[in-house]
Amino acid sequence: MVTNISSETVFTDTDSIHHRHVHSTTSQDTNKHRRASIASVVHPDPLGVVLPVDEVTLKRHLGLFSGVCFIVGIIIGSGIFVSPKGVLRETQSVGLCLVIWMACGLVSLLGALCYAEIGTVIPRNGAEVAYMKEGIGSLHARTGDILAYLFSWTNTFILKPSSIAVLTLTFSQYFLSGIMDDCGPPEELVKMMAIFALLMLININSLSVSAANRLNIVFVICKVLTIMTVIIAGLVRIGQGHTQNLQNGFAGTTNKPFGVALAFYSGLWAYDGWNSLNSVTEELKNPKRNLWLSIVLALPFVMIFYLLTNISYFTVMNKAALLSSNAVAVTWGEVALGPAVRALPIFISISALGSANGSLFGAARYCMVSAQYGYLPQVFACIHTKRLTPIPGVVLQGLIAIAFCLPSNVDSLIDLFSFAAWIFYGLTFTATLCCKFTMKNADRVISVPLPLIVIIILISIYLVIAPLIASPNIGFLVAGVLILSGLLFYYPFVYRKIELNIITDTDSIHHRHVHSTTSQDTNKHRRASIASVVHPDPLGVVLPADEVTLKRHLGLFSGVCFIVGIIIGSGIFVSPKGVLRETQSVGLCLIVWAASGMISTLAALCFAEIGTVIPRNGAEIAYMKEGIGSVHERTGDILAYLFVWASTFIIKPSTVAVLALIFSQYFLSGIMNDCGPTEELVKLLAVLIILILVNINSISVSIANHLNIIFVICKVLTILTIVIAGFIRIGQGHTQNLKGGFIGTTNKPAGVALAFYKGLFAYGGWHALNSITEELKNPKRNLWLAISLALPSVTLLYVFINISYFTVMSKSELLSSNAVAVTWGETVLGPAVRALPILIAISALGSANGCLFEAARYCMVGAQYGYLPEIFACIHTQRLTPIPGVILQGLVALAFCIPSSIYALIDFFSFVCWIFYGLAFVATLCCKFTKKEAIRTINVPIPLIIIMILISIYLIIVPVISSPNIGFLVAGLTILFGLVFYYPFVYRRIELRFISEINSFLQVFFKLQRAQINI
Repeated sequence: MVTNISSETVFTDTDSIHHRHVHSTTSQDTNKHRRASIASVVHPDPLGVVLPVDEVTLKRHLGLFSGVCFIVGIIIGSGIFVSPKGVLRETQSVGLCLVIWMACGLVSLLGALCYAEIGTVIPRNGAEVAYMKEGIGSLHARTGDILAYLFSWTNTFILKPSSIAVLTLTFSQYFLSGIMDDCGPPEELVKMMAIFALLMLININSLSVSAANRLNIVFVICKVLTIMTVIIAGLVRIGQGHTQNLQNGFAGTTNKPFGVALAFYSGLWAYDGWNSLNSVTEELKNPKRNLWLSIVLALPFVMIFYLLTNISYFTVMNKAALLSSNAVAVTWGEVALGPAVRALPIFISISALGSANGSLFGAARYCMVSAQYGYLPQVFACIHTKRLTPIPGVVLQGLIAIAFCLPSNVDSLIDLFSFAAWIFYGLTFTATLCCKFTMKNADRVISVPLPLIVIIILISIYLVIAPLIASPNIGFLVAGVLILSGLLFYYPFVYRKIELNIITDTDSIHHRHVHSTTSQDTNKHRRASIASVVHPDPLGVVLPADEVTLKRHLGLFSGVCFIVGIIIGSGIFVSPKGVLRETQSVGLCLIVWAASGMISTLAALCFAEIGTVIPRNGAEIAYMKEGIGSVHERTGDILAYLFVWASTFIIKPSTVAVLALIFSQYFLSGIMNDCGPTEELVKLLAVLIILILVNINSISVSIANHLNIIFVICKVLTILTIVIAGFIRIGQGHTQNLKGGFIGTTNKPAGVALAFYKGLFAYGGWHALNSITEELKNPKRNLWLAISLALPSVTLLYVFINISYFTVMSKSELLSSNAVAVTWGETVLGPAVRALPILIAISALGSANGCLFEAARYCMVGAQYGYLPEIFACIHTQRLTPIPGVILQGLVALAFCIPSSIYALIDFFSFVCWIFYGLAFVATLCCKFTKKEAIRTINVPIPLIIIMILISIYLIIVPVISSPNIGFLVAGLTILFGLVFYYPFVYRRIELRFISEINSFLQVFFKLQRAQINI
């Protein structure tokens, strides 16, 4: 809250935010014309306070070079790698194909120059929206208004989303082709990858304008490198005499004039983006000079590149070969580049993704300008007050583009896009013509001759009508109906300006500006729950501090679901193989599963006791710091620090990585046919899913929890399906694999310890609720009760599911299976087995989500104790999510996805984990003597605690002796290596200046504040 702010401009260095505070009638009148295009909505304050208006405007950050890069970056995308096939199919000859490519470039250049002229006369963002509204509207206001509205409607629901969808599908197709073997990617995987790419672009464009622009620069570099590679290789082949496909170039030329229009569709789609700079005119420096000059420099450059690229294709492929290719550039590369062709699809996919990023960037601006004119709900006229990103427009365009990813045929999407686009391109050229007469006195840096404008209008009419006659398609009808259906909403909501309460309530943004001590007192109770970052005001005003704490939102049922949701993940579907391999018999295997459940229950009860004595988030951190620390403070401090170190860099990230890899393996096995997923593809999907989980857990605690509920439902359904089917088979007499259960039992006690490793990994999460004690309602009751309900239930389900496995598979069959549950399902479920891997994958994903959720809390508590940089003790002031901890754990988990063996990761995790579990049990024992007076809802007998300590020692030492592994040594060294940082930064409390500066910057940028302890 800000008091007594002057009317000076306040600059905050986060994407250069410009807030203009207006406090008087005079200043309001002065700024009236500026607020006509304001991208923030201000509503009356419900408390009746008269509020100042905060103007938030877009910054002019694009110069001439940036403008050229913006155009080139959007034009050179997937079109040149997809469209050659479409152009050649319609022209039927090499010569006419090349002519069409040049003609498309000339048409695009002429169209861009018309846009440049009207863009300097009407220098607004939104291009066609403003040009039809104010250009054609200068002749007839209502006609201009209706046409601008229909463009806004069509652009929102057809033009931009379909273009973005095509680009992301092309990215997905090429990227997956580059990383997979001869077995091409299935259609479902291509669509899934495209949807993920869209979600990432939505995230980037919502987060920061500068991040989106910098990403575009990277993409442009990749585009130019890729195109140059193709061109240079083509010129080399011409020099070697490979010109046979270029001779008799016009042989077989089509005689259908309307077919040429369809060829223009495919060619012009490759040039799409020639008008892109007009959509961001308000963000362009000196638009009267840089707009037309950028176009004149960019378009001829692209024309030459495109012509030479097509010539290069024909030095390798004849007409038949090119038309039969599913990936034109890759087919070319197999001949021209040899082994280096593996890199080409990746560069092509990045090029397509760059165009998708630019298209989404521009599409959001179209939404914003349309809403400013009243053609869309007012919320789309808003931008983020700090980041200056049009978040509503970005999200809307991204979601519609995801819907457009569902159709399979990319070419049909191109035709649908081009048909609708050229209707409005033609109308915009008409607007340019109108301005020649109605705005004669406007300052024009460039003036396109009237005959050329008339020619481009006629070309537009031809490109709209000819395909309808030559190749009638339901897509054209759908596009036309969608355009005209907009009129249903125009009359009531634009012409009559009817406002629906539900829309108004959704759009409402309440800015409470406090100007006096009285109003501050009145609103004090309202601000009690407000989470806001308070930084020194540049005008010297002292601001009040707002505390932010984690909210207690988990009850008993939620606590049980949280434990069950993390425990039942991938372990029960992966570990059966590992447990049986070490025990060598069915009987001992089932005993180990039941014993693992009992050990986990007893361990969880020990944690429940100390958790009610020390009700802190972070579980082991607090228990060692305050439990063992109650006996010897420095020892407790060092052990707690080492746990934070190990948890941050080994325990939690390795668990998330294992779960993500298992999700990827099962999910891909479920959607792919007989051709199984490659190791690279499995790792790629695991990386992508970790990024999605990082995103979700950073955005909202409630979304992460609601997602966990969905996952729990899937887990329970999957487990019950297997258990019930197993009982049915037992009733049918399929018990042969259960007879003689102890035959072949191992006589190696160390092997049993390794079997316990695999079994206890499946129970991993038994202590999960202790890590979020500060978010649990009535923890003294609900902590131990949730554990007592959850663990026995899981133990029974696990024993039953293993019995069900053995009703189908013998020992040898189970050990030879790469996907135990799927092998079981092939026998029991028949055709329905296709759904089982997906359900198992979702189950593993749920555990990964829960594990990442608690891992971030470990980071937060560790930082609160001073074991990690202070930034990790912060949470978002409004979302109350520990963003720094989530990101850190996600990044380390990505690194753990590199090793290939899941079982090696399990051993690595279990070894380190049980060291600190044992120390936590020692802390529980210490508290028995040092905190005798503490209220204990549950009291575990001391002998049972000692038993758990001995079990922990056994599980740590025996595997190291019986099966020495480099992983154990790496884990031990990693733990001890943390002492290198303990002495200077924790014990001596040395602070590095650059760390403090980074902390301060990240707190401002991400709107973070140190979380208060909530006990």
